[in-house]
Amino acid sequence: MPTPRCLDADTIRAVLKRDDVRGLWPHELSAEVAGLFGEAFAALLGPSGAGASAPVVVVGHDARIGSLELGLAFCRGLRQRGAAAVWLGLVSTEQVYYLTGRYPERYAGGAMITASHNPKEYNGIKFVRAGARPLDAADLGRLRDLAIAGLAMPPTLAAGEEFAAFLLECAGMAALPRTRQARCRVVVAAGNGVGGAAFAPLAKALEAWGFRFTMVDAEPDGDFPRGVPNPLLPGFIRGLGRAVRAAGAALGIGFDGDGDRAGFTDEAGREITGAEVFSLVTARKLAALPAGLTAPVVMRNLCGSRLLVDLCAAHPGVTLVDTPVGHGKIKLLMRHAAYRDRVVMAGEHSGHYFYPEMYSVDSGMLTTLYMLQILIETSRAGGGLAQRLRPWRRRYAWSGEINYVFDDLAGPARALDAVARHAAAGQRYEVRADPALGGLERVFPADGPYDRAALASPDLKIEWSAPDGASGWWFVLRPSGNEPKLRLNVETWGANARSRTREQVAAILPLIAAAGGRCQG
Repeated sequence: MPTPRCLDADTIRAVLKRDDVRGLWPHELSAEVAGLFGEAFAALLGPSGAGASAPVVVVGHDARIGSLELGLAFCRGLRQRGAAAVWLGLVSTEQVYYLTGRYPERYAGGAMITASHNPKEYNGIKFVRAGARPLDAADLGRLRDLAIAGLAMPPTLAAGEEFAAFLLECAGMAALPRTRQARCRVVVAAGNGVGGAAFAPLAKALEAWGFRFTMVDAEPDGDFPRGVPNPLLPGFIRGLGRAVRAAGAALGIGFDGDGDRAGFTDEAGREITGAEVFSLVTARKLAALPAGLTAPVVMRNLCGSRLLVDLCAAHPGVTLVDTPVGHGKIKLLMRHAAYRDRVVMAGEHSGHYFYPEMYSVDSGMLTTLYMLQILIETSRAGGGLAQRLRPWRRRYAWSGEINYVFDDLAGPARALDAVARHAAAGQRYEVRADPALGGLERVFPADGPYDRAALASPDLKIEWSAPDGASGWWFVLRPSGNEPKLRLNVETWGANARSRTREQVAAILPLIAAAGGRCQG
């Protein structure tokens, strides 16, 4: 099937023929074009005189592939301009003629989606006014002009520099000394998404603090010639790491496709995990809490690292709130009256970080600014991020998110039940609605057997910790929301954490495999 051509005035002129609309579907006559003609036809038939009612148009379609889609798009265009559509469905063109001819006071016009006798690759639109009167040359010219006018772009607001200034203010960059000398080389990989263009105003402003940026794949390209821009993908992070080493940079930053999520590598090109980024930024913010803030709150999702527990425990008075997975649920909790004046920040293991100073939404750009500040502080202390992260990397070992796919829809449920039965040791946690928060969901310790049907979410979390907290493990097994897939996250802490994480994954794998799951990586 040919792909739709770029929509412009030439497209409108090309499909509007002597008597009606005809064109190749969807290369020329796409749903968007049909919608424009719906808007134009409504404007052509528009109410005349004070108090006139909105025009009503009957719309039918033939049996061609694409006719239903075009007809519905045409109706949406009618409604967009205030007309009403009466849907006839699959009919002959004569029925459109009949209804407009028989009831001229009721129907201001009619449209039939059809290309009549043309080959199957074509489609079209036939128009009549009330009384089954065809459109004349003047009507068709006006229809063309109205459709072309509908192509006009809305007013453009160039907010990039204003937004960059806002982020610099949020991060408190003005408090840091500026320098003319280049002191920090940073690689930014945009993956041909919007991150390069979005970051450009910040990159220019940050030169005043001595940062120099090497941009990689900064040009937006929807074909993503080097792969999907996603900091969770190992290949994306490996490529960023190679670029960091080649440039001799102190930090690598990689943005996802829409630029709201950032991944990072240290100067050695090694990934700084989401938990490590979250903890670095949280530690910095906790060390600079505003005066008068009582009972500060940090939020992490169900798959959040033990590192956050230990970090918050070192700051008396800080409460760590566990949330379900999902940015929408976290944002609602941050805004609730119980938390909104106390939240320091929130985060997910996937690299989304949420800030009250950014209207309690996630921001990869603001995270980047905080990471750059941490880089400055680390450099002043005479080391790099790899050195600063070394104690954490020795103590905590995360498996990464491992995906398992099933051939049947019931497979994930079987696996969840099997893992819940066999995981005897440890405390189970579950997602439940909290009446005290108006029914918003939080994570609670479970006090009974695992029962998927009784839970707000079937996500399964089990954690075990030594009495002194020096070692332990947790895992989360949770289903995908729209396909037969399970996602497993495992973390251990303490001595030999890496090998113990591998052992935990190996212990769970046979249970998932017995339920029909296959590791997808």
